[in-house]
Amino acid sequence: MADEVEVREGIRAALDARSNFLVEAGAGAGKTTALVEALLYLLDTRRSTLEQAGKQIACITYTNVAKNQIKQRIADDPLVYVGTIHEFLWSLIQDHQRELLDALIEYNQGLPRPQDMAELASGLRIEYHDRGRRFADGKISHDEVLALASALIGSHSKLARIIAHRYPVVFVDEYQDTFPATVTLLLDHIATATGPACTVGFFGDSMQKIYNTGVGALERDDLITLTMHGNHRCAKPIVDVLNKIRPDLIQQPDTDKTAGEVRLILKLPGAEDENPVQRARAVLDTCGWPATGVKYLSLTHRSIAAAHGYPNLLQLYSKRGSQGRGDLLEGTEPYAQFMKSIEELCAAYEAQEYAHLTSLLGTGPLTIRKHSDKARINGILQEITAVRATGTVGDVLDAVTRAKLITPPGRVKSIERTIGAEDLDERAQRDADFAAGLRAIKYQEVVRLTEYRNELTPFSTQHGVKGDEFENVVVMIDDSAWNQFNVDRMLTGDDHRKERASRSRNLFYVCCSRAIRRLAVVFVTPLSPPSEAVARQWFSGATVHD
Repeated sequence: MADEVEVREGIRAALDARSNFLVEAGAGAGKTTALVEALLYLLDTRRSTLEQAGKQIACITYTNVAKNQIKQRIADDPLVYVGTIHEFLWSLIQDHQRELLDALIEYNQGLPRPQDMAELASGLRIEYHDRGRRFADGKISHDEVLALASALIGSHSKLARIIAHRYPVVFVDEYQDTFPATVTLLLDHIATATGPACTVGFFGDSMQKIYNTGVGALERDDLITLTMHGNHRCAKPIVDVLNKIRPDLIQQPDTDKTAGEVRLILKLPGAEDENPVQRARAVLDTCGWPATGVKYLSLTHRSIAAAHGYPNLLQLYSKRGSQGRGDLLEGTEPYAQFMKSIEELCAAYEAQEYAHLTSLLGTGPLTIRKHSDKARINGILQEITAVRATGTVGDVLDAVTRAKLITPPGRVKSIERTIGAEDLDERAQRDADFAAGLRAIKYQEVVRLTEYRNELTPFSTQHGVKGDEFENVVVMIDDSAWNQFNVDRMLTGDDHRKERASRSRNLFYVCCSRAIRRLAVVFVTPLSPPSEAVARQWFSGATVHD
């Protein structure tokens, strides 16, 4: 496309002129390809200069998935530093420990509820941890990295000059999700530092801002804006819908992608207490949709948990604290870690991967040394499998512990001893109540969660598939399942919470734009008449089921 050639030439011209720029690219436009081509252009034209001066190009991403993808596409060239925003900022300030400590103390004093730093040890080294923070031990998390980087670089012009000298070019991937303070650091401190010029290039799509903390649209006079209008992902019927949702950036599909299908399901048949995914699947089965290879997207994980069968487990961990749900999904909380180990062991047994099974058993009491050991462990695992199918979490944990199959984490052992005890302090009582509630849940919920975690289900939240694409996509909209989104009010434009309306529109756009060939949008809850009229207008070329 001529549009892409112009953008590619515009990026190179901006780089040659040392001018800051922004590439606005709609879904499927090839934004990552444009970024990679710009990196390869710099490596081709400035390699000797960078090597002789000991400098690098920096490429900041938002996720580890994006980081690894970019590194792979440039053959992990050592002249390019590729890292997440937090990794990059921390790499800039971690060596300035004295200034970091002073800034941390000042930052803590400004918090609504400052941490107790009376026991702060002299000579303590500040360290960045991606989970949890304790200032008295020098441990900081995501939020502090951003705040401290802003404080240090913003108030020390010499540090800004050092960074600009080290990284003459900085690219920001998915700029819309970048914190405003980070944009300020890059453009108003590092790019303007005296000495060798630092060029900053932003790549992204303001409509795909799905995190509350992101800068979203970036409009500045000191940026050259280049817009990509192509869409290499979606079939024409899907692009037509995207252009209705987003008329300010009209996209053009590839000429060979005319065959596609869009369906709008306004009212689901069946009883309201039945699984909406199954009801939607029944409708699509009658329309010739494939039985497999269909991705179901939801705006929240709670909807997926309900559809796939682990709602009680997710709800219990969500009440555990702000990190509870993440601890469950990642298997980092002690009980979640124990259950994850059990599932990994059972998966190896069911797949007859005996070498892996032996390594998982380790040097415990049930190691496999001879044939009789194998027979004994086989009997134990058959029993565990049966309990997993019908029992509770407590039944399975007790069976595994009784058989000495896996040793529970020490924290699990200590909490187990407090269940039913009296005169516990507040924290111990919370732990005991949590453990008792967990033990009462059907273990099949753990099995279903494991399937989701291992990507063995057709379900995803949009946050989980950002940047991905799928042949067939079903977007499930249920305004009764969340309060952070309201698609009904977004459609009519009468949501008094403007931030929620913007978030709903962005996420709806991103969900629809994941589809390559087939797209179905399903409204689980009925739309108001004005909203239904807008939905019909947006999907005017689609088959409507009402």
